[in-house]
Amino acid sequence: MAQTVEEEYMGGSKARVWTYVILAGLLLVGLLVANFAWENPEDARAALDGFLGLPGWAVVGIVAVLGVLVFWGGLKIEADWPEAVGALLIAGAVLAVEMMVGLDTFRLFNMGFMPYFIPLGVFVVLFGLGMVKSK
Repeated sequence: MAQTVEEEYMGGSKARVWTYVILAGLLLVGLLVANFAWENPEDARAALDGFLGLPGWAVVGIVAVLGVLVFWGGLKIEADWPEAVGALLIAGAVLAVEMMVGLDTFRLFNMGFMPYFIPLGVFVVLFGLGMVKSK
């Protein structure tokens, strides 16, 4: 029996649709959480500090390590959605670190929109790396 090699991007059309549905759902949840944190920074800080009794930086570290493990595990299997979820977790951890340090610290040439491009860039690079490595 000959072994078949996957030549198609992200599997069949059903696999591709499910990948994008899962990603869209995670992105929607992430946007809702980010909106809550933006509108209620003190409540968000209290919720983050109260999570499992850990300090905020520890929670962010756990999310980043979990994201790296999910991303690495996604590289080992055929499905591409674990790589996307791992990249999203890592990008979320980067954004959380930026918010903890202060978004003004990450301004480049005094441009206020620059801090938001760092997590987006991390996500795009990791997702692209995952797509290249999974072919």
